[in-house]
Amino acid sequence: MASSVNEQYIVDEKGNPTSVILPIREYKKMLSILEEVTDHRETKILSQSAEFEKLVKRGLEDIKAGRTRPWKEVWETC
Repeated sequence: MASSVNEQYIVDEKGNPTSVILPIREYKKMLSILEEVTDHRETKILSQSAEFEKLVKRGLEDIKAGRTRPWKEVWETC
């Protein structure tokens, strides 16, 4: 990630950086990026599981056999 122009560092008594202060916009942007990466990792892990593959196959079989209903129809019955 590129360095922010407005970042500020907090240092200890020896001059070693211990913390960073940055604009809230930059902080929120970083959180958003991290959240996206986490979502992608979880999705990848899930899609590689045997259980997920089993559920997808079952869903496709249900579609082929006509055992599905439009989401609007299901939503209206809730």
